[in-house]
Amino acid sequence: MFNGIKRWLFRQFQDNFIFYLIITILFILGVVVGAITIKVLNTEHKNKIIMFLNSFFRNIEGNTFDNISILKQSAVDNFKTIMLIWVTGMVVIGLFTIPATILFRGFAMGFTVGFLVNEYGVKGFLFSILGILPHNLLIVPSIISIAAIGLTLSTKKFRRRDINIKNNRSAQFNFINYSILVLFFSIFILIGCLIEAYVSPIFLRLLHGYFN
Repeated sequence: MFNGIKRWLFRQFQDNFIFYLIITILFILGVVVGAITIKVLNTEHKNKIIMFLNSFFRNIEGNTFDNISILKQSAVDNFKTIMLIWVTGMVVIGLFTIPATILFRGFAMGFTVGFLVNEYGVKGFLFSILGILPHNLLIVPSIISIAAIGLTLSTKKFRRRDINIKNNRSAQFNFINYSILVLFFSIFILIGCLIEAYVSPIFLRLLHGYFN
């Protein structure tokens, strides 16, 4: 069974390789733009972000993390993204919304990591490695996969010209296959949310002395 799933996923990746490549490039572009954006922030905005981060670091020191709240917020944020991609992937508008969503996700990550490293140096780098990287090792590839599959389906909708019984059956098959793949990768995103809520805080508590 496991080998069958692996072959199915590999074939799906092969068939849609160009879309995986496009989405990955867009995500990386978003990360780069986000990292560069910190250079144009004015002092007021920087101070507000630093105040928020300092408050967060105090929570690390005081061990006042609310794991349930972190899990809920992470799940809501990520599954909003999944739902947006899933819904728009079924129509032509996904050609625009899906790339924009991935660019924004990349921008947010690039900005966050860039700001931490720029303002806190080694502390910020360690925070990024232990507080941001672990859960994103699952979440980012899964979001990219869902986006690539959604973009594939949107492209097929755009290319389709004639609507007949054969196309309707094909569309039904594509929808079912698409939904199963989205559900499959959503499981990994949920695992990533659990890591963010229950594992990453453990790593960060080990570092609390560095944030004093």
